[in-house]
Amino acid sequence: MSTTSTPEAAGLERDALGPWGVFAQGLAAAAPSVAVAVVPFSLFVAAGSGAAWAAIVGLVIVVLIATTISFQAKRTVSSGSLGTYTGNGLGPGFAFAAGFSLLFGYIGFAVTGTLGGVLYLDSFLESIGLGSQSAWFRLLLVVVVVAAAVYLPYRGVAVTAKYELAFELIAIASILVIIVGSYVAYGWRIDWEQWNLSHLGSSATFIAAVTAVGSYAGFESVASLGAEAKDPHRNIARSLLRVVLLIGVLYVFATYPQILHFGAIDGDKAVLPQLADTVGVSWVNYVVSVAVGIAFIVFVTAVITAAARSLFTFGREGALPKVFGKVHPTHETPWVGVVFVGVLALVFATVATFSTAGRLVFDVYGGYVANWGFLVSYLLVVVATPIWLRRIGALTPGRLVVSAAATLGLAYVIFSNFYPVPEYPFNVLPFVFGGFLLVAVAWYLHLKRTRPEVAKRVGTIQTLSEEEQRRLADDGIEAVLAGRSGDGGSQPRDDERIAP
Repeated sequence: MSTTSTPEAAGLERDALGPWGVFAQGLAAAAPSVAVAVVPFSLFVAAGSGAAWAAIVGLVIVVLIATTISFQAKRTVSSGSLGTYTGNGLGPGFAFAAGFSLLFGYIGFAVTGTLGGVLYLDSFLESIGLGSQSAWFRLLLVVVVVAAAVYLPYRGVAVTAKYELAFELIAIASILVIIVGSYVAYGWRIDWEQWNLSHLGSSATFIAAVTAVGSYAGFESVASLGAEAKDPHRNIARSLLRVVLLIGVLYVFATYPQILHFGAIDGDKAVLPQLADTVGVSWVNYVVSVAVGIAFIVFVTAVITAAARSLFTFGREGALPKVFGKVHPTHETPWVGVVFVGVLALVFATVATFSTAGRLVFDVYGGYVANWGFLVSYLLVVVATPIWLRRIGALTPGRLVVSAAATLGLAYVIFSNFYPVPEYPFNVLPFVFGGFLLVAVAWYLHLKRTRPEVAKRVGTIQTLSEEEQRRLADDGIEAVLAGRSGDGGSQPRDDERIAP
C-alpha cells in the first residue's frame, strides 16, 4: 500500500516505549501535579467561586476530545500528532494551522512551566535558608530549569519517560497532603456557593474553562510518539483516555478545597506552600516545593519532547527549515527542535522573571494565551475526524455523536470568551494568539504560492495500522488516502511509502 508516509523511515528510535512509557509521556505533558499547583488559582482569578464548575466543564469537554482523537489513533499514527489528524479530514492548510497551534501551545507551556519550576525551587531554597531575591539568582534558576528540561529529551525518549512517571507520582503524593489538609481545615460541610448552578450561566465560568481545558493540554502528546511506541495504534489510543480520566478526577478533587482558601494569596510566590501554611500542614512544604519544582522540570521536558516532534514533522515535510528534521546520530532524537524550544523558553522566562507583573501572574496570563493554541487545534481535529472517518467508511452514529458533542462544547467555550466581552486582559489575550496564528497562515499561503509541492505535503507523514490497511484494501477504498479524496494531498516519496 502506498498512500501515506511512514515516520519510521525518518530515523527516530523504534519500539522505544511500551504502554507505560506512552502513558508516562501523556501524564507528564498534561502534568497533573503542575496543574494542581497552578490551575485552581488561575480558575479563581478568572471565575471566582465558579472555578469548580469550570473544572467540571473542562473535564467533560476533554473526555469528548480524547475519545474523538482515539478514533483516528486506532487507525493511524504520526509524529505530526493532531496536525496530521486534522489534515486527514480538512486538507494540508488546516493541518498546518492545527500543527502550528499545537506547537505554539507547547512552546507557551515550556515558558510557563519554566517559570513554575523557578517559583517552586526558589520556594524550597528559601525554606532552607539558601534563597535570594537578587537578579542573578533568579536568572540562575531559570538556566538550571531549562538546562535540565532540555537534557532529557536530547538524550532519548525512553530515558525521559522513566523520570517523568517517577517524579510525577512523587509530586502528586506530596500535594495530596495539602489537598486533604484543605478539606479538614474547612470542616465537614459543603460550600454550596461553589456549586450554585448560576455559575453555569456566567461567561466568567467559561473564560475559566479555557484554562480548565488547557490544564489537560499535553495529554494528546502521546499521539506524537507514532514512530517510537510499541504497538502504537493500541497503546496511543488507550493512553489518551486513561490520562484524561485519571487527571480529571484529581483536578475536581483538588480544585474545590483550594478555592476555599484563596483569599490572601501572594501573586509573586508559589501557591501550594502558602496554602499549606493556611491549612496547618506547613511541615510538608519542604517536600512539596522540591517535588513540584522537579515536576515542573519534568513537565517542561514533556512539552519540549512533543514540540520537537511537531517541528521535526514540519521540517521533514518541508514546511519549516529542514534542519528541524535532523535526528541525533546516537540518541535518535530530533535534537535541533529540542534545543530550539529550550532557547525560546530561556529567553521568554528570563523576560518574565524581570517583569513588573510578578512571575505567578505572568504564568497565569501566559498559560491562558498558550491554551488557545490547544483549543484551536482541538477544535480543528474534532471537526476533521468524522469527515475522515466517513471517507474511509468508518463513521458510525456513535462516533458522529461524540465528535459533534466535542465540537459544540469547544465552540461554546470559545464563543463565551468573546461574548459578553470579558474584563481586561482576558478580552485582549485571545487576539495575542490570533496574531501569531495569522502569521503562520500567511507563511503557509506563501508556501502554497511559491512551493506548492511542499504545501501539499503538510500533514501526510503517518502510518496506518496493518488492520486498517487490510480493511481499506478489502473495501476497495484505499485510494481515498492517496490524495486525501481530492483535497490536494500529495503522494509520498518512494523511500517513504508503506509496504503492503
